Amino acid sequence: MKVGLACYKLLSERAAVSDLVDTRIYPELAAEGAQMPYIVYSVVSNSPSDTKGGTPIDEAELEVFSVARSYSAANDLADKVRAALDRQNATVSVADGDITVQSIQYTNEVTEVSEDRKTYVSVQDYTFRITR
Repeated sequence: MKVGLACYKLLSERAAVSDLVDTRIYPELAAEGAQMPYIVYSVVSNSPSDTKGGTPIDEAELEVFSVARSYSAANDLADKVRAALDRQNATVSVADGDITVQSIQYTNEVTEVSEDRKTYVSVQDYTFRITR
């Protein structure tokens, strides 16, 4: 999905994020044995919206998971993710053309802990609006 590609590009091109995770930004599921910290993004829904006389817009709900070994590291990464995404608008270039992100809105956040895996995960929800 184009919205997933846009999310990846916006995160990977932000130095504050890439300094922490390098290229460990994954769609849907992290690579097995991935070094922490890392980010996983998931497109929860994507609803098309045709506008009268204008450019059609897709409104997509994404979850972004900031995964780390400590509570503070997970939340620090989540803060950097939010700075990279919230209230952004941009045109990002991908292999098959440009994607125009009209707006991104941060809507929710919760931190979870996995005792058996000894990981902390900050889960953030975003609404992306992209033109088709």
